[in-house]
Amino acid sequence: MPGGGSSLHTESPQGNMKFSLTFAVLTLLAVGCANKNKATASAEDARQFRETKINLEACNQASSTADPIDANGDGKPEIVRVLKGKNEVCRTVDLNFDGRIDRTIFFDEAGKERRTESDFDRDGIVDEIAIFKSGVISEKWRMTTMDGKLDTWEFFENGALVRTERDENGDGVIDQWWEYPSKGCPLIHVDADGDGRPDPGASIDYCKETGYSPPPLPGDETKPSGPTDFGETERVEELSNQKADSNEDASDETKADAPTKTEGAE
Repeated sequence: MPGGGSSLHTESPQGNMKFSLTFAVLTLLAVGCANKNKATASAEDARQFRETKINLEACNQASSTADPIDANGDGKPEIVRVLKGKNEVCRTVDLNFDGRIDRTIFFDEAGKERRTESDFDRDGIVDEIAIFKSGVISEKWRMTTMDGKLDTWEFFENGALVRTERDENGDGVIDQWWEYPSKGCPLIHVDADGDGRPDPGASIDYCKETGYSPPPLPGDETKPSGPTDFGETERVEELSNQKADSNEDASDETKADAPTKTEGAE
């Protein structure tokens, strides 16, 4: 079956939830959020907006060209392949035999995977859409929280994750940028003041700050790169708060050291 070898892999719901928690607890400062909501568009406004609605493609399982497959003999198909002539157009898969679709895969005219919609936590709601070019992963659009909206966009080159954009507060504006100078070790930049640009001094080198060492995952682009342990994500939050406190302290010291108008007159 075209694309079948790579498309029918299973991903642990627990692993995906850990990855979701990584993003959820990575909140660098709540300050600036109010200003972000009040910000108005201007020549200096560098905010980048993203579509957060989860738009799905249709795969007609009731089509006359549908080919159902009952994998466990319970009388209900776990796999349904929809064909156009001899070519597979799309496929739905029930990975855990609960009667609900966990993954829908779409194929291009060459029979290569072009789009995959996945429900990793098995709640009946798609939380990741993967986009492929000639069968090679190029983008992933993810919902890492429970609010039903996309909040994370991953970009790949030659199948390798190279950068991530994230809307941490759910307003449709990118406020986190993740770079990967080395695999599995993100360099995270944050916009806390809402101007659409990474804030100076608000970046975290995750592996350097936490001592995390990613395990080798040769050729496995389906697993998230970066921190996956909940304890380590708590450490990131702690580091973030420390950076925020140090920036505020430095600002207060500068104000305290500055001469008043009376002192200047003397």
